[in-house]
Amino acid sequence: MPDRILDLRLFRYAQAAAEHGSFRRAAVALNVLQSSVSKGVRSLEYRVGAPLFERSHSGVRPTPAGERFLQEVTQGFDHLDRAMQRIGAVQRGEHGELTVAVSVPFRLLEDVLEPFRDRHQGVSVEMVEGTCGSSLTLILQRKADIAFVTKTPADGVSQFLFLRNERLKVALPKSHRLAQARVLMLEELRSEKFIFSASGMGPEVGDYLVRRVAKSGVEPDLHLHRVGFCDLLSMVACGFGVTIVVGQLPRAAPEEVVLIPLAGRSAIGIHAVWMESNSNPALSSLLRILRASTSPSQPT
Repeated sequence: MPDRILDLRLFRYAQAAAEHGSFRRAAVALNVLQSSVSKGVRSLEYRVGAPLFERSHSGVRPTPAGERFLQEVTQGFDHLDRAMQRIGAVQRGEHGELTVAVSVPFRLLEDVLEPFRDRHQGVSVEMVEGTCGSSLTLILQRKADIAFVTKTPADGVSQFLFLRNERLKVALPKSHRLAQARVLMLEELRSEKFIFSASGMGPEVGDYLVRRVAKSGVEPDLHLHRVGFCDLLSMVACGFGVTIVVGQLPRAAPEEVVLIPLAGRSAIGIHAVWMESNSNPALSSLLRILRASTSPSQPT
């Protein structure tokens, strides 16, 4: 039974011999001894169980079986070269996959995700939207590479990086009695019905509102809806209630909605969370961009 474990050099010897029509010229091209080429080809023929070359005083040429064999080998080497190039690109973070869990709006991440996409167009990015808690769970379960959330983890295992604080604003319909205000106190909104999305940052912003209003001894009228953020803003425009927005309105927001800043230090922190043990090169590339773009100041 021929030995199927082959030295890759034997294939190179056979390819060079077929290309140059001579073991001697193949040896010169490969910078090896002629005897290494001739012995290597004989060893290859023995191991595959068929003569690959016709030999004569004028040189060598592939047999019909050798011709077919070398065609297959060439295709195999092409695949191998591409595989080696691809794995090198993956290790450099130029190709691969990256799963991003988010509880914050995508528009708050454009300043880091757009540069990443520009520099690493070969990386397939999957976005998974959820609450802060579900996003952190995906990190611990190794089902996401990085999470962008409003709370730092308390598991003692994952790593996190503070990115920045985002100002909170109230979204009101233009017909609202307070729509012309330049800034609003939460106390002015105590009689309002607050609506939030049950996904994304909705629960966290709702909790923030409860903590702030609780200081004045009032329990806010808070309602969660299983709708996306843009649909929530459409509900605000239709008078279903008011909501609190982190940052600016999305470009697709209804024209009937206005944003008014909340008074005082009304802000919420944005953090990136990941596992230190995650060796995904694409994650390492994104973290470099994050660290380069993050201010050294700490959250207030």
